[in-house]
Amino acid sequence: MVVPPGFVQLPITGGFAGNFGPIYARREADRVWFGFCVDDRHLNPRAIAHGGALATFADMQLAAMMLTDRLPRKQSPTVSLSLDYLAPVRAGDWVEGEVLLVKRTGRLAFTEAILTVGGETVARSRAMFAHAEKAPPLTAAPAAPLGFVDAPAPDGFEPLDPGPGFGAVFGPMHWADNPARVGFRVAPRHINLFGLCHGGALAMLADYQLAPLRRAGLVSGPFAPTLSLSIDYLNAARLGEWIEAEAKLVRATGRYLFTEALLSNASGPVARSTAIYALARS
Repeated sequence: MVVPPGFVQLPITGGFAGNFGPIYARREADRVWFGFCVDDRHLNPRAIAHGGALATFADMQLAAMMLTDRLPRKQSPTVSLSLDYLAPVRAGDWVEGEVLLVKRTGRLAFTEAILTVGGETVARSRAMFAHAEKAPPLTAAPAAPLGFVDAPAPDGFEPLDPGPGFGAVFGPMHWADNPARVGFRVAPRHINLFGLCHGGALAMLADYQLAPLRRAGLVSGPFAPTLSLSIDYLNAARLGEWIEAEAKLVRATGRYLFTEALLSNASGPVARSTAIYALARS
C-alpha cells in the first residue's frame, strides 16, 4: 500500500504507539487527516484488523492534531474513547479519517473521526482529552528502567493466547474465573510518550472482555466481532502494574451480547468499558 500524497509520518518512536507502526497525518489549513497502512501485525486471528488496533489508532487523533501544529503541543491524556466498528478492514488497506475538533475548552478537547477505506466508512470514533497540561509531548517513549522485569501474573490466572497479529504485538495476557477476569502486566511495550500505559493498550484489554466470559461458560457460540467499544479512563496505569478487567454479561439477545468491564490495578479502578458484540447467525 502506498501512502497517499500529502501524508507525512508522525515522529513517534518506541512504546505502544511506536510498536503499532507508522502513523501518518496531513494538514491543509485548519483541517487534519490521519492514517495508517494495515499490515499483518494489526490483524486478529480472522485476518481482519483487530478491534484493539483500530482503537489504538483512534486514540491518536489528538496527537495528530498536535504533531501537525493544529493545536498546542501539550500532555493530553485520554478521558474517554468510543468506537463503532462498521465494516471489516484487511491487510493492505489504507485507513484514514479527518480529525474534527468538535469543541475545545480551557481543560478539554473533544474530537471525532470517521475512518474510511477507499471511501467506504469502516468505523467512527469520538474522544475526549484533558488538553490542559503545559508539558510539551515527547516524540520517543521513555526507556524502561534498568533491571525492569516483566513479572508473572498473580495466582489464579492462566495464560490466554491473544493470537497472532496485534495480539502478538500486545504480548502475554491471562484470564481467571470466579469472577471472570482478563489481565496483563504493563511492560515497556505498553507505555505512551509520558511513561504511562497507553490508552490504546487499555482499549486492547477492554476489547478482550468477552474472552473470560466464554471461559466461565457465561457465553457460548462462534466468534463474535466487536460492534461497539467505549472506554472511560479513570486513573493512570503505570509500568510494572498488573491490570485486570472484571467482565460482566449485561444482556444476551438472539443476535447481540452486551458486556461491561471494570479495569483495575492494586489501588483501584483505572478504566471502565462497555461493549457490544454480534452473534453469528445460525
